Amino acid sequence: MKAVDGCSIDIESGTVVGLIGPNGAGKTTMFNLISGFERGSGEIMFKGNRTDNLPPFKIARCGMVRTFQIPRALTKMSVLENLMLAPTMQRGERIWNVCLRRKKVLEQEQAIKEKSMGILEFFEIDNLKDEYAGALSGGQKKLLEMARAIAIDPSMMLLDEPFAGVNPTLSRKISGHIDELRESGMTFLIIEHDIPAVTKISDWIVVMNEGRVMAEGEPEEIKRRKDVLDVYLGGEG
Repeated sequence: MKAVDGCSIDIESGTVVGLIGPNGAGKTTMFNLISGFERGSGEIMFKGNRTDNLPPFKIARCGMVRTFQIPRALTKMSVLENLMLAPTMQRGERIWNVCLRRKKVLEQEQAIKEKSMGILEFFEIDNLKDEYAGALSGGQKKLLEMARAIAIDPSMMLLDEPFAGVNPTLSRKISGHIDELRESGMTFLIIEHDIPAVTKISDWIVVMNEGRVMAEGEPEEIKRRKDVLDVYLGGEG
């Protein structure tokens, strides 16, 4: 079976799209293709430009970033350092700037620090700024990963199971952050197995099964479709 087989979706700017389906449907492979971690034979367009021939870091610089199902924090760096590492084109990355343009490097680093603190405050984890990222709980690591993605100033975020393994309070907090960011114009594509959570925040739902899109529509419509229920529950659900 092909993990992704002739799968085609359209995502409108400024919306939240939920990508659901049973285990093995091809959702994470779809994310890997969109974000450049795997290569396929189709075309991926972002803001009118093809991105399927670009490596992940260039796709991120185009304004599309992703998180992972298992958060990938730099465990031996602090929470604040994790965030400060994210912005691109930092002057301090070039050794000659550190020697010859030290004042400019320090000014930019201070601006990045202030911006990073603002993002941590938005996600309500600024009190953890000096903690090692490896010491955070699973839910806190997910917030940190979202915060680190925001630090790149993306226009679109791909979130891989942001509610998995998260307690209800933190789940509501993550939903609230997604709502606020969507209101500011950001676009989201979200993989999630927590159907109530993802249908509550999504404008549109895409259902994958066996590598293909089997259904798509507004959340309430998708929840009523018998073929979707059958896929999740097995046979005559």
